[in-house]
Amino acid sequence: MLLQDKVVIVSGVGPGLGQANARALAREGATVVLAARNAEYLARVQKEIENDGGRALALPTNLVDAEQVQALVGGTIDAYGRLDGLVNNAFRMDTFEPFEAVDLTKWRKIFEVNVWGALGLTQACLPHLKHAAADHGDASVVFIISMSMRNIRPLEGGYSSSKAAIQTAAKTMAVELGPTGVRVNCVAPGWIGGPNVETFIGWESESRGITRDEVRGEIEARIPLRVIPPQDEIANSVVFFVSPWSRVVTGQTLDVNGGEFLGA
Repeated sequence: MLLQDKVVIVSGVGPGLGQANARALAREGATVVLAARNAEYLARVQKEIENDGGRALALPTNLVDAEQVQALVGGTIDAYGRLDGLVNNAFRMDTFEPFEAVDLTKWRKIFEVNVWGALGLTQACLPHLKHAAADHGDASVVFIISMSMRNIRPLEGGYSSSKAAIQTAAKTMAVELGPTGVRVNCVAPGWIGGPNVETFIGWESESRGITRDEVRGEIEARIPLRVIPPQDEIANSVVFFVSPWSRVVTGQTLDVNGGEFLGA
C-alpha cells in the first residue's frame, strides 16, 4: 500500500470530497484522523472505514476555534505518536452576491474558515510533520482549492478569493519548508461528482423544467472528457500528493477538472 503506516489528518469530512479523501487515504493504508464539526457523521464514516478494513479516528473539531484545533492535533499525537500528512478540505461556501452589494462581514466569515482555519491547522501540525519528515524522509500538506479561482464566475468572489489566497500561501510554505522535507501542494477540482452536484442538478431541473439528464449533459458538454469528475477519483490526486510517488513535487497545483480549465 502506498501509505502504509502513515497518519493523516483530513479536515472538512462531510458527505462530499472530504469523506472521499479520507476513504481513499485509508484504502492505501493510512490511518486517517477525521475532523469536522458533525460528530455523528464523523462516527459513521469512521465505522464505515473500519468495516472496510481501514483505520480511522473521529475527532470533532471546529477549525475556527484555536483550542479545538490544538486538541485535534494533540489527540492525533496521543493516539498514534506521529503525523505524516494533512489534507485541508474544510471550507465555507460563498453567499452568491455581487461584490458591490455584499456585506463584507460575509466575506470575512468565508476567509475565517477557508484561509485562517486552514492556516491555523497547518501551523499546529507543522512541528509534527517536520519530525515525520526527519524520521521517515517525507511529510505532506495538501490544500483543496478550486477551479473557481482560475475560471472566474460572477457572485463567487468571496470563495474564489479565499482559495486564491490559500494557493499563494501554499507556494510560500513550499519554499520555506522545502529544506525540512515537508511538501506543500494544492488540488483544484472543478465540478465534483457527488451529493452537492446532484442537489444542484435537481434544483436546475425543477427550476428550468428540464430533465436531470439534460442539466447533466449541459455541464458535461463544457468538459473535454465529457464527465463530471467523480469525487472518489478526485481523491486519488490527494493520495498522490500524500504518497512517496510525489516526493520531489512541492509548490504545485494539480487541476482535476476533466480539462474544463487548462492551467498554464
